[in-house]
Amino acid sequence: MKKTVAVFLFFLFILPQAFASSGANDHAFIRKGDRAFRKAQLGKALTYYLKALEIDPKDCYANFQAGAIYYLTDSARLKSLPYFENTIKYARRIADDTIIDAYYYLGNCYMLAKAYGRAIPSFNKYLVHLVDDKLDADMLKEVKQDVEICKVAPTLLKRSADSTSYLLSGKYQPTYIKNLGSMINTPYPEYAEVLLNKDSTIVFTSRRPTTKRTKQDYPTGSYYEDIFISTKDTKGQWTPPSLFSNQLHIKRSRLNFASVCISSDDKTLFIFNKGLVYTCRKNGNTWSKPEKIGKNIKNIKKYVPSVFLSYDGKELLLVSDKKGGYGGKDIYISTIDDKGIWSVPQNLGPEVNSAFDEDAPFLLPDNKTLFFSSKGHSGLGGYDIYKTVYENGKWSTPVNLGTPINSSGDDIFFTYDTTLKSGYFSSSRVNGYGDMDLYSMSFVCDNIDSTALQGTIASGPQQNIPSANIQFTDIASQKTSSTISDDKGNYSIYLKPDAKYTMNINAPGYITSRAYLTTPHQCDPYNLYQVVTLHYVNTDSLHTGQAISIKNAFLHTQKNGYMNAKDDPSVSAFIATFKEESDVWMKDSNCAINYTQAQIDSLNPHKVQVAIVSNNQTKSPALSKQPDTTKSVATKNIAVTAKPGLTKVPNILFDINGSQITSKYYASLDSLAQALRSNTKIKVQINGYADNTGEENRNLILSGLRAAAVEEYLFNKSVKPASIRTKAKGTVDPVAPNDGVHNYLNRRVEVIIIQ
Repeated sequence: MKKTVAVFLFFLFILPQAFASSGANDHAFIRKGDRAFRKAQLGKALTYYLKALEIDPKDCYANFQAGAIYYLTDSARLKSLPYFENTIKYARRIADDTIIDAYYYLGNCYMLAKAYGRAIPSFNKYLVHLVDDKLDADMLKEVKQDVEICKVAPTLLKRSADSTSYLLSGKYQPTYIKNLGSMINTPYPEYAEVLLNKDSTIVFTSRRPTTKRTKQDYPTGSYYEDIFISTKDTKGQWTPPSLFSNQLHIKRSRLNFASVCISSDDKTLFIFNKGLVYTCRKNGNTWSKPEKIGKNIKNIKKYVPSVFLSYDGKELLLVSDKKGGYGGKDIYISTIDDKGIWSVPQNLGPEVNSAFDEDAPFLLPDNKTLFFSSKGHSGLGGYDIYKTVYENGKWSTPVNLGTPINSSGDDIFFTYDTTLKSGYFSSSRVNGYGDMDLYSMSFVCDNIDSTALQGTIASGPQQNIPSANIQFTDIASQKTSSTISDDKGNYSIYLKPDAKYTMNINAPGYITSRAYLTTPHQCDPYNLYQVVTLHYVNTDSLHTGQAISIKNAFLHTQKNGYMNAKDDPSVSAFIATFKEESDVWMKDSNCAINYTQAQIDSLNPHKVQVAIVSNNQTKSPALSKQPDTTKSVATKNIAVTAKPGLTKVPNILFDINGSQITSKYYASLDSLAQALRSNTKIKVQINGYADNTGEENRNLILSGLRAAAVEEYLFNKSVKPASIRTKAKGTVDPVAPNDGVHNYLNRRVEVIIIQ
């Protein structure tokens, strides 16, 4: 992170003239971006750099700055990769030396994507620059280590996943990893978890905003650390976290407080502040004020970011980068005497400590099995978690825990309960909620709370059925939830995993039909996909029945009687819109319904005619409204408009804790952008909303991020800023009940024409 900030600042203050842009407007946006960055407003700065790139996509400086902000602030760090690639691609030849840092970032991005073969050439190009200019020796050492990691990592990935459980429990079995979910994790970093009360209470550190005036660090724009607490309810679910630092008598002006560890009796909590570790002792239901942990420990002048107290309370493992170590941060050990005085810490030695950073020690109750994180031993990238055992007077060679616990991101703060056979850790792996998240590991596959079913309904190829009501009833609990298809025939709903449902399909122009489905057991969340097709059965030009096909693509592992969804064009095309990378296995079910005479009479005037739409294309009568009893069912499909040339924009829905616009809304937003470009007198209000999950303040921020995402999308389509107003509305004005099923309808953005 230090290197990232240093390079970013170097480009910001030294190099704008080296990449003079081709247009005045381009350069104006860059100046605004630079000013925003100096105020630590990285999100705003990014918007300006992206606007500059709309004008000149080949602007090297804007590409680098956009890439650096993504790399520095976004958990989806891989977003930065194309910007660094463009920095190198479009750089002037005379600027080769100044854009060489882009190779450093490229290498790290490729490593994060596990494209180790592509990372090595990028690192090597960066190394040549360091050697030629005799720059920072630490950077030279770091990048050489990255190259070695890229050489070894592919072999480590091939190791059996069951070997992880063997290292932990002595038994070969699957290891299941689970993100603690949106109740704990946010778009901001969460890490350094401490478990109390037999894992029923979790204390952790987060850089989330706690109030509207929460201070931010310069230049990263990150909020300062604070400590939070959450407990499990009667169903084993984490409750909304609350500030824990208030219980520790901490003054709000003293910034950066982090949780570290707790004693085995849950009565002594270690926290981090001002470069050192303090203790808080529990007396009944209250905690004492923080106190420094001992003279010899205090005399370590360099900072101590983490410690661990042994199960018997007699040994303290601590981390420091004080002089005399093996390089970077090392792990030390101190013992306590009969008078309660800690000894001068001793380095654990070269078996554990490397020339790079070691951190987050965790000792099992046997006082000889140590887990820790390191950047210096063979791993997958960033911090990896290792195991070593103290035998015959020395520590054994550390063994990488491997996947699925370790990833190409940072994996750190590992804890393991030998009785419960489960543990926790922090990770910045891809596809988390934001930056670093908290995860659990277990040898038991726990069902997730809910699973997202993504469906589409049509009457034939490219003949979507809008306004279809699909109702799902849990057979066991008889709880019912429903969803309505949008103008493209798509719908989404959350269901319980491992449950049986009846499914009632009520589509305009069709008789209500019923089907049955069973959702699979899910250890980790992934989408379920469903494609429904309705057809009329016609006799003598009359609708005498209907045929129904339901294709449920629910499995990620092959099973007898199921086919790969890739072999079905309609299902594979639908799944592709969600950028699904895994193979999905599906089962097809078909049935037919014969109409009664009354139904035939109500659905068929005397002769079936094809409905006519305004663009002169023909569609099935299923796409028109319920036909009347006249001799023609022809209808005219007239677009609803609020202003000339401006089509009404449907609500844009977002994932839990998400602010990214999915591709299914691109067409609507593109039409809106076109109308706003052609008629600059039109003004729109973009209102962002959230459901009631979590804290109100967080939801207000999240609703603002959603509105900003739509605004940024329109800006990227050359819509003028004067045409747009945005507002964060939080959880007000819900359009559906926040009952755990319909919440997704409230995670939305509404576009309103105000002029």
